[in-house]
Parts: sequence; structure tokens; C-alpha cells
Amino acid sequence: MTRRDWMTAAGPMALSQGLSGQVAEGQRKIGLIGNGNRGTAHLSAYLKMKEIQVTALSDLDGARMDAYNSKLGGSATKYIDWRELIKDRNVDVVAIAVPNYLHPEMAITALRAGKHVLLEKPIAISYPLARRIQAEAAKSGKVLAIGMQRRYTSRDHHIQQLVDSGVIGKLQYVNIAEYRGDWSPKGWHYTDPASGRKANWRFMKKATGSTELEFSVHAFSQVVQLVKSPLARCVASGATVHYKDHETRDICQGLIDFENGVRFSYSFCLFSQGTPGTTVIVGDQGTLRYTEGEILLDSGGRKGRKPPEHTGFVDEQAEVQMYREFFAAIAGKGESALNAGLAIESAKIAYAIEMATEQNRVVTGRDFA
Repeated sequence: MTRRDWMTAAGPMALSQGLSGQVAEGQRKIGLIGNGNRGTAHLSAYLKMKEIQVTALSDLDGARMDAYNSKLGGSATKYIDWRELIKDRNVDVVAIAVPNYLHPEMAITALRAGKHVLLEKPIAISYPLARRIQAEAAKSGKVLAIGMQRRYTSRDHHIQQLVDSGVIGKLQYVNIAEYRGDWSPKGWHYTDPASGRKANWRFMKKATGSTELEFSVHAFSQVVQLVKSPLARCVASGATVHYKDHETRDICQGLIDFENGVRFSYSFCLFSQGTPGTTVIVGDQGTLRYTEGEILLDSGGRKGRKPPEHTGFVDEQAEVQMYREFFAAIAGKGESALNAGLAIESAKIAYAIEMATEQNRVVTGRDFA
């Protein structure tokens, strides 16, 4: 059965009925669609959270579902057809951890079924599709959160705290350079229905959207939360220069201006494995910088100082914290920090880099009107 079959399968296809009816009072009943790499991170969080009962799983790979279910004590109902998981009355929260191109249909179907949704990043492979998901969430009255879990890491939390505290003064400029090797060849392979070409889904534009959406959006999310202003202008350049079998870029440079005047310079290289990335955040009174080590503060004519102490952070798995904040939003304790608006503003940078590179032009906020 292909991934396309998974999307279009009709009729119930439950593989087994476990003990999913045995849910403790106050627990969230979760159905997880996608039992692959990111699904494993979600599963790890579930196993640490007493407030979660996984009542259903869906994946094309029955053996993988069995492996997940064994860790859960055999309590989840298993479905090949993801639509049947969404229909399951014993599921009130749907977590979606599948390739990017599948996000809109699955998220919209779940929201229309009255389920709360935690959708892995990016929100969608295009801006119109992202706005459709956002509109459906607003219409449904259900909580939609986008799984950009890096927000809950110690380093990102500390950086946010430092910038918000004013330790570097007014934010003016951010520079981020990221490096890594190629994606794992063991990743799931997508078949292009038009050409018949089969490759790792992260290499294919139809499945991924772009490398910026799949890889860079975490950095973009951090920047959007620091800047707190919409994108105004973007110029960019990039190409596939090393991995000739990829459709998605392996090198990129982008220059982004925000409406409040902050500038953001970004680059990545996917064929420089082991090279540490760098982040530099400049205000009118100081600079924060780091590679893979500690955060350093340059200010008042002194370089390389330790910044003010990190406070108010719970050192816990990022996905656990993400789910707890998501559940707080479901309980009516404020909007999810990882709401569709933040996800769209983060993805806009990726959409803008794609347009600027492919169309060889300046992209502005008017392109997202």
C-alpha cells in the first residue's frame, strides 16, 4: 500500500482493538498519525506524561505500529487508514507527524471532526494552504498548535528571555548560519504521481515544499518570536549545487527586513557536516552570540561575558513542555504559544525565500496580502 493509497483509502481499516476505553479521568485521549522519526519523539513524550492516554495509532507500516503499541502496553487501536483514526470517538486530540504535503488534508479533516490538533511543522507547503488550515481552526473553535518544539529548549528559552529583558537594548539585527550533512537515506521515499520518480521525500518539492520549510523553519520561528513584527521584504539566492539528485536546495542565503526595521541575515549549507552553526543577535546596547556552546554577551566594551542567569525554565524534554502548553490552551488557559499565526509568520520567511530565489525578484509583504 502506497502513501497515496493511505490518503485515499475508503472504509474502516482498524488492525486491532486494544484497551483504549480504559482512560483515566482528566487524561487527554490522543491519536497519533505517523509513527516514523518525528512520531518517535512524540511517543517518548507520551511515555513520560500521566495526563496522556494514547488511544489510537495510524501508519502504513503495521510492524512499526506494533512496536509503538508494545511500548504503550498494547492499549491503542491501530489503523492503516488515518481517516478512521480521526473518526474514532475515543480520540479527542489528533497529533499529526507525517510528511509536509499531507498536513492540510489531515489537519482540516481532524478539525472538522471536532478534534484538537497538534500538527508537526511546517504548517503547510504553501501560504494559501496554511491560511486554509488557520481559517478552519478558527471556524472549528478547536485548538491548533504547530509542533515547533525548539521553543522549549533551554538555549532558545534563555535567548528569548535575554532579548525580552532588554539586556542588549533595542533589537536591530540577527545573523544565523546553519550547517549539516544530507538527510538520512533511510527516510521514507515519496513517489511523484506525475513522473513516477521515487526519492527521499525531503528531496522532493511536492512532498516537502522546500528545505527552508523542512529545516530552517525552526530558526525562523525563533527569529519571529524575537522580532515580533511581520516580514516586509526579502531577497534570496540558493541552489542545489552538491546533491544533484535533490529538487530541494542544499545551499541558501536570504536577507529579510521586518516592518519594525530589524534585519535578518540567514544562510545554510547541507554539505558541511560537523561544522558548527553560528547565531549573532545584535541590539543597540550589546550583542548575544553562540555556536554550539554557551551564550556569550558583548556589551559595554567587554566581550565574551556570561549573560544574566537563565531563570524560570523547567529542564524537561521539549516535546513534553510543548504538549503541556497545548493542553493548557485546550483547558482555556490562553492561546497556544505555537498557534497558527506564529507558524505562518515563521513559514512566510521560507515562502519568501522560495519565491525570491525561483522568481529572481524582491518579495514583499504585499505578496502575502
